[in-house]
Amino acid sequence: MIPGRRLITGYTIRAVLPYVFLSLFLLTAVLFAQQAGRFAELALFTQVPVFLLADLSLALLPNVLVFTLPVAVLAGVMIGLARMGSDSEIVAMRAAGVGTWSLLWPVLLIGLLVTVATTYIQMKEAPEAARDLKKAALQGALRKLDSPVEPRNFNTEIPGYVIYVRDGDKAQGTWGRVFIYAQQPDGSNRVVTARSGRIDSSGEKSELVLSDAVATKIPAPANVDQRSYVVERLDQLRISINTGRAEILKRLNEDEMGPEELDWRELRNQASSGQPEERRAGQRTLHRRLALAVSPFLFALIGGALGMKVRRGGRGIGVLLALLIVIVYYLVSLLGESLARVGTVSNVIGLWAATGLMLLLSVVLLALNRVPVSSWSILRSGKPATPSNSERTPSPVLHTQGVGRFGFPSLLDIGLFRTLGLSFLLAYASLVSVFIIFTLFEMWRFIARNGVGARLVARYILFLMPLITVELFPATMLIAVLMTYALLARRSETIAWWASGQSVYRLMLPGLFFALAAGVFTWVVQEHLMPNANLTQDKLRAQIRGGEPRAITGTGRQWLASAESNRLYSYEFEEQSNSLNEPTIYEFDSGGVHLASVTTGTLGTWPSVNRLAITKVETFNFRGLEVERQVADSRELPSEPLQVFKPTIDKPSQLSSAGLSSYLKTAKRSGMEVSALAVALQRKYAAPFGVVVMAFIGIPLALSFGRKGTIVALCAAVGLSIAYWGVGGGLQQVGNLGLLPPAVAGWSPPIIFAAAGTYVLSRVRT
Repeated sequence: MIPGRRLITGYTIRAVLPYVFLSLFLLTAVLFAQQAGRFAELALFTQVPVFLLADLSLALLPNVLVFTLPVAVLAGVMIGLARMGSDSEIVAMRAAGVGTWSLLWPVLLIGLLVTVATTYIQMKEAPEAARDLKKAALQGALRKLDSPVEPRNFNTEIPGYVIYVRDGDKAQGTWGRVFIYAQQPDGSNRVVTARSGRIDSSGEKSELVLSDAVATKIPAPANVDQRSYVVERLDQLRISINTGRAEILKRLNEDEMGPEELDWRELRNQASSGQPEERRAGQRTLHRRLALAVSPFLFALIGGALGMKVRRGGRGIGVLLALLIVIVYYLVSLLGESLARVGTVSNVIGLWAATGLMLLLSVVLLALNRVPVSSWSILRSGKPATPSNSERTPSPVLHTQGVGRFGFPSLLDIGLFRTLGLSFLLAYASLVSVFIIFTLFEMWRFIARNGVGARLVARYILFLMPLITVELFPATMLIAVLMTYALLARRSETIAWWASGQSVYRLMLPGLFFALAAGVFTWVVQEHLMPNANLTQDKLRAQIRGGEPRAITGTGRQWLASAESNRLYSYEFEEQSNSLNEPTIYEFDSGGVHLASVTTGTLGTWPSVNRLAITKVETFNFRGLEVERQVADSRELPSEPLQVFKPTIDKPSQLSSAGLSSYLKTAKRSGMEVSALAVALQRKYAAPFGVVVMAFIGIPLALSFGRKGTIVALCAAVGLSIAYWGVGGGLQQVGNLGLLPPAVAGWSPPIIFAAAGTYVLSRVRT
């Protein structure tokens, strides 16, 4: 090879490769955090072991890499070549006799190497990861069944039972002061109380083992005149229950696997033999994996063909064009698979349609490779777009005089605001587009299999946007300030700023004001849009995946435990009249172990703050094994205030901070363990400040690394985003376990990174 050619090859690879790695790290970090976040509330409410969470996280990585590796190649090639084109380096190379192939084959080599890695992941690692993910999820469900009841929480997951445990050790699976309610087939109710208990699981069977138990059978309300009450006291009581353990064990031990869990050899066997439906499913999966496996090489080809045509716009136009190509490719791919699934087109045509389209577009671009993107306007207008005098000889002038009374904002500040806004919008659009495409990519098999319409999918994406916004704003702000201020430092505009007598603190002011506005917007979205939107998108997601439309709405039969008295309530809450329909009050003895009385009625209202009036009252008093019945038209009882009885949603993602705070107070009064909820509340308070902290630490980093290139600054952004997410998630888990105060667990990440920003700022020349 000619030495000059080697220099061109090496220079092209060095120009593209950093952007490939940067895009890969950024996209993988964002999407991995999004996927791992789906298991956050699983850890919050089930307290699954740490090793299972680690297995789940590792099993997510191959599926993320399958998507991010091709996109990273496309983004890296587009941005690198667009930067070379905007700096007129490609023009200079062509003037020196360097042909299209000499510029194209280095990026094709990168695409080929990534294709090899993607093929290995698609055919070997991704199926194993799918099996590991399924196994880890089933093991988590099985472990949860060993002790499904959280102390001081009502459990209704065991079919036909409501269980409440006042004391106990969840890790050991032991319970203290147990209350069990079960409705019998004949309409009667059975209430069992016990001093202690546990679940004894042996093989596929599970039993409730209760010590010092009292079982009471309460007849159906219809038998008013012919009531017979049965009270039994037993030293030990065993109740056989169906926890779903047998089904989970069967799924855990079964050898049958879906197409997504089959490796290359197994998938080929299924595609060539077996039942017709299984054979078609195997063929679709095989063609999809092959098409996605070669997509890095395809993206390198089209990225190189299009990137060499860019003359203006640099990295910005490269990012936008890469996004456009990714959107078109995956939409056509998903559409083709949908058509192949319903039999409209063959598997080959449907699954390879996107590849054929991109290949055709690449050939067309290569045939027109001598017409740069900036010259398209020439073709439209018929005359060259010659720059004006001001464009021909730019002379940056530093304006420090403000348009406001106190010198703020100055013209330079306004320019910074404009640049920050454009950078922020570009970064936000890029991250959101990738986020949505990956979400569709992940759920497409459910969309195609269940015949979900485009309108339902569009509604799901729409209601997902508030959650995406809150999750991505910190990373978006960090990228925006690093891009803006690193560019200032690289162009030596900061030196001119300091030469005019202004300090670095004054230079940071526009960025901090911009971040503050973004933080306020984050708070508004989090408090006013996200709770209801999350309710709807959870319901729509379940519908897309084939389940019934569902949402936690806080309606239906409610259960409440009083912390101030040995009393449990069962009722239906009427929102319009703020009353209780068919309330039942279970009063316990002084030790809180066995029932002392049961009071039922038709309606409950509050004549005063702490008094509950019940109409058509029927009370059963238990004196050992004897039952005494009392009937009255109405009766007043001491009770908790009305607000405690109002049903609420207990998932932090579906509550505003005010709603979560209210639920937290109610949970405390009920004696529930609230460490995880308290940490979630503090994280909600701290979330908007994370946006400001990202700007506070990003601006000094940009000024420090800016002279070394924007790439270094953006790499720092990726590292900081991963570190911020990791520190926040780790401290949240520690706080959930009660090892840290909620305020410390929730506020430590922004405080730690604000301190790091202060240190970096102290090292910058002011």
